[in-house]
Amino acid sequence: MTDLKEPFDETAKAFYYNLFKNWGLEVETERQVFSRARSIDLVVSLNEINREKLQNTVFSHFKLLNSLELKGLNDPLTLAEHNRIIMRAWALSANDDKKSTISPHQMTVTIVCVTRPDKILTQMKKELKFRRVEAGIYHCKEVLEKWIICPSELALIPKNYPLLPLARGKRLERFISLCVREEMNDYLRLILDVGLSTDPEVIWRKILEMKQMKPVIHEETWPIIDQFFQEMPEAIGKLPTFQQALDASLKQGMQQGMQQGIQQGIQQGMQQGMQQGMQQGVQHIVLRQLQRKFNQVPNNLVQKIKANSDLEQLDNLLDQIIVAKDLSDIDWDFKNGA
Repeated sequence: MTDLKEPFDETAKAFYYNLFKNWGLEVETERQVFSRARSIDLVVSLNEINREKLQNTVFSHFKLLNSLELKGLNDPLTLAEHNRIIMRAWALSANDDKKSTISPHQMTVTIVCVTRPDKILTQMKKELKFRRVEAGIYHCKEVLEKWIICPSELALIPKNYPLLPLARGKRLERFISLCVREEMNDYLRLILDVGLSTDPEVIWRKILEMKQMKPVIHEETWPIIDQFFQEMPEAIGKLPTFQQALDASLKQGMQQGMQQGIQQGIQQGMQQGMQQGMQQGVQHIVLRQLQRKFNQVPNNLVQKIKANSDLEQLDNLLDQIIVAKDLSDIDWDFKNGA
């Protein structure tokens, strides 16, 4: 099974590295503080003048030296990892060659969590002393200031845009719509690049929906969306809805096959049920994507799909639907499977 942790880490780190660089700030990735410890994702160094550049951003709390850690969907923030992050930050303060006079009072630790760390923010609220300062942002004001940011809880306002690509659910849906409408292509590209590590189901559904709203999509945005559809077929099998539909249809088919198997033989019934379940599951996916992409689908095409039991043909049809701009772009000249 592919480890989704690394693509998220590397893609997101590269994006935020370039973001801070474009703001004219000093930033480095993978900063080593202990020879045998994992490095800090990003370290951002500021002075009093360029701190003003962050005043209207989600990073306005940054001080002179800042440790930024990114925790993905498959790399949640645990108590043990929280303690390791704080340990590395203390070491950064003590061993920063460029700013040897930095004290813990002049630095911050910020942990951005795709998955909300409920144990740390709720169950251990008294011990760890994090308090909510605004939606999605939690602060612990100790000698070494600590911040936890949950993108899925952030308000949909300009200062939070840099972290909203890491949101999930409804907040991510709304931000995708905003990115497409306002031509915020850098953020949209990040959303699609880290999609399998945040909320693939939402991204897949929302991009399909937005693709039908052609008047609101700018010319420069189309290549990003088209690239997404070229790459996404390889990952569609990992989407929860696909698996749920397939599992449900497979279960139903197996039940039907088992009933027939009582009369015709248990083994034959199970094989038939599994085959029927797989066929029905793929047919369901093909029809759903077809109806989402093209509002009006002729009944004869619907029946043609329902009558087809060839999994290879159905899979090929799904690939065509994903990239087609019109029903006429799809090759409907196939023989229904037996």
